[in-house]
Amino acid sequence: MTQEKKEKYENSMPIMASYGTRELFGQFITAAFGFNVLFYYESVIGLSSLYILIGFTVYSVWNAVNDPLIGYLMEKIKMPWEKKTGYRRVPWLVIGAIPWLFSYLFIYMVPSQWDPTVNATYHLPVFFWYMTSMVIYDTLLTIYDVNVISIYPVKFRDLNERRTVQGFGSMLGIIGLVLAVFLPSLFIDQEVASTYVTSALVSVLFGLVFFILLLPGVWENKKMREENRLRIIEPERAELDSFFKEVFKAVKEKPFLAKIVLFYGYQVAAVMIQQSARYLIAFVLGESGDTADFYFILLLGGMLLGALISVPLWTLISNKVQNNRIMSIAAGIIMFITFLPMIFVQGVWSWVICLIFFGIGLGGQWFMDPPTMGDVLDDIAVRKGKRQQSIYYGFQAMFIRLGYATIVITIALVHLLTGFVEGAPTYAELVSLSPTPQLAIFGIRIHSAIIPAIIVFITVIIFWKYYKLTPERVEENKKKLKEMKL
Repeated sequence: MTQEKKEKYENSMPIMASYGTRELFGQFITAAFGFNVLFYYESVIGLSSLYILIGFTVYSVWNAVNDPLIGYLMEKIKMPWEKKTGYRRVPWLVIGAIPWLFSYLFIYMVPSQWDPTVNATYHLPVFFWYMTSMVIYDTLLTIYDVNVISIYPVKFRDLNERRTVQGFGSMLGIIGLVLAVFLPSLFIDQEVASTYVTSALVSVLFGLVFFILLLPGVWENKKMREENRLRIIEPERAELDSFFKEVFKAVKEKPFLAKIVLFYGYQVAAVMIQQSARYLIAFVLGESGDTADFYFILLLGGMLLGALISVPLWTLISNKVQNNRIMSIAAGIIMFITFLPMIFVQGVWSWVICLIFFGIGLGGQWFMDPPTMGDVLDDIAVRKGKRQQSIYYGFQAMFIRLGYATIVITIALVHLLTGFVEGAPTYAELVSLSPTPQLAIFGIRIHSAIIPAIIVFITVIIFWKYYKLTPERVEENKKKLKEMKL
């Protein structure tokens, strides 16, 4: 370990910080998506919870094929630009990221005359708009995401360099979430559909700026371009079996599966709270208008404050402990414990305190996720003799979308079973229209705290049992990869 700490980083601090902008860019858009899309369609547009449930079920089936398939194709396809220039990932990044930004705007552009609360025949066209826009959004996100993450273990090979990069990423990701809370809220009137379009347009413009800041960090350097050319000169380096055989190989990797199960658990927990925030404020705290906007910033600001102040601490401890497995488990336990009081708390400040402590656990998971995944991919590369990280990041992307589907399906089912009424964006309207208003309000606590707590607990246990990459094995893999020139 001592020798490793003395090694000079291959990349400069500005380059590492630029790559960390990946988190700023991604979190800014995906968090805004998580905060607003479900509430927009269900409570503002008035789309039936049943249609939302059906839409996300179809969406989940699409994800089960789309994400691993795109990951596979990114390893299989050799584009002309790669043969000519050696650039492999950057062109795909641009192809995915720019249209993805505008697909986010498209989600909110439901024609204003389509009002299911006035005319029930509009449920079907709104449903198809919802489902189609989501599929386009997800496909483009996967093309971008698989390629940008695949750069990480190849460009940043030293273990401490990876932690430094993710230290930047965690801090910038939190800033992205803060901006996703504040900026859209400046333009959104919670009950007016057209304001969500304006907000999304602002998000797209800021997203373009963040993407430009990201480019130096993801740019493939000379060493990477030479290795990309070797994929073409030496075909055995890029040899793949059929898609289904590669899928079978991936699911046999226990440390990999344990890692993405934990990833799924903490992503669901964090995004479930984000998706539930507007419901909590409108129906549990009973606020609307400007007060609701202020509470939205206050609650999610508390979570982000906890994450922000914890990142330097997680960085310090992880560099001393040098054990990504233990650090990931510790962060998961903190997340689980902080869910428990959320089942009972009442006032806004009680919620803020809970979310500050929850943010500390979340900050740990954000920080530990890429280095831990890097350890997994190094281990696989040593045993296979080649790097094929796109395939595995494709599976991870599938679990991200599976997490989103889990969240929306859970919320929709809870709402269907507890008497929640669509098209009622305020507490007074819900109480007057729901046959079981108190049960509907408790249902919001179920999808805000109870179900996420259960998911986190189960996924941490699975990770603890099956993730066996010790610090000694990680260090040995690093030495072997140098010998293998990988």
